[in-house]
Amino acid sequence: MALVALANAKGSPGTTTAALVLALQWPRPVLLVEADLAGSSILAGYFRGQLPHDRGLQPLAIAHSHGDLEASFWGQTIPLVRNDPDKKLLPGIVSPHTAPAVANLWGPLANQLVALERGGIDVLVDLGRLGTGGVVREDREPLVRLADQVLITTGSRLPDIAVTRELVKSRTSVVDAAARELTNLTALTVGPGRPYDAGEIARTLGLGTVGSLAWDPVNAEVLSVGSPAGRRYSTSPLVRSAGPVISRIQDRTEKRRARFATGPRDGGSGSGPHRPPEYADGGSRAAQAAGQRRDGGGRA
Repeated sequence: MALVALANAKGSPGTTTAALVLALQWPRPVLLVEADLAGSSILAGYFRGQLPHDRGLQPLAIAHSHGDLEASFWGQTIPLVRNDPDKKLLPGIVSPHTAPAVANLWGPLANQLVALERGGIDVLVDLGRLGTGGVVREDREPLVRLADQVLITTGSRLPDIAVTRELVKSRTSVVDAAARELTNLTALTVGPGRPYDAGEIARTLGLGTVGSLAWDPVNAEVLSVGSPAGRRYSTSPLVRSAGPVISRIQDRTEKRRARFATGPRDGGSGSGPHRPPEYADGGSRAAQAAGQRRDGGGRA
């Protein structure tokens, strides 16, 4: 079982849609948690605004302040799929203005999500934009530290790669080729081949990769804005690309856990190393382009 977070740098697309398609195709019981400080988008998008925003992180934060986090937890979730008890959603905050109201929830929530493993439930967390060290205070750090995998989503165009590269650099601290095997940061490309592929991007970021989700704007709108699913939605490029990504997430999680199985865990609550390894320059054409200034020497 796994705790998997998804995050992106400023301007990089598709994190919530990626989290939704992975959750909907997930082969085991799964909980999707909206932890985006920009506010919930799934109720307004995927559910087309048809559900009241009366459950989620804010009522859970109030329950936590009264010592009732565990007892109240499942009451703040809703079914992600009608009549499917194995797929649930914990809605996020209403707007960025309410983020301070849940600032003290993230640590206890992270521990609660880790504890769900004992019940056989996997957890996907949509972090949205992830703060960078020294620039933005990141209250959700416990979720990042305790996650088995943190999927850094990025598009395959140069501006996406450039901002994602800076995010990865800000989150890492040891220059070592082994970083790709030690860190819980992993690259997930949304829309490969526009023009760079997932392998090139991962090398540029100095990370491993779980592959890519297809660039499929029409079917992505089924998830992002609640458009009606067409007859071929279930066999669409977006849905079909989710299966291999899920398999690679599971494989990387198992290998990473096995790697640390004989070593001490961080305070007994985490599954990763004490310090995440750092960015290593892969030297690919994407890396060279991402590092160039806009002086006519690279793609812009």
